[in-house]
Amino acid sequence: MELMNQLDKNEIREFFSKGWLTHDAMWFYHCLKELGVEQANRINRAASKTMAGIEIQRILKLMKIGKGEIRSFDQLQEIIDTTYKLIQPEFMKLYYDFPEKNVFRGGFNECFAYKGLKKFGMIDTYQCGVVSRVQGWFETLGIQYLMIPDFSGCLMHQNGKCEILFKFDLE
Repeated sequence: MELMNQLDKNEIREFFSKGWLTHDAMWFYHCLKELGVEQANRINRAASKTMAGIEIQRILKLMKIGKGEIRSFDQLQEIIDTTYKLIQPEFMKLYYDFPEKNVFRGGFNECFAYKGLKKFGMIDTYQCGVVSRVQGWFETLGIQYLMIPDFSGCLMHQNGKCEILFKFDLE
């Protein structure tokens, strides 16, 4: 029997997510070696935001929602929920919730990027590309936000925990 017919959707998501994240890590590593830490971080964060913009537009298309149609926090919450259910593999130990209206909280108790960069001895100089992905979604959607904390580097490395709040001013 053909392998694709034997796999369930979670196994397929895990397989493709691991492939994409391995490519992302190796791309960053080679940029770092070739261009230095400052350039690698700048390019990585820009690439993450750009990819996220394309990603969220594709998700909106699947949801049959126009980009300019997001006016309420309930709509944004549905988009965020759908996005994470679609893209989040099990190995990515992230959490998120909506503790109150116009607040989205997300973070990691255990971060794959932190683990990998620490293993390579690069965590002291890493600028989080994961949060750039989320920022890219909101910026592409045209949603104004306040990020708390507004940080540079890696929160897991700095604080032993990664948790970020995004605050909005939506209906």
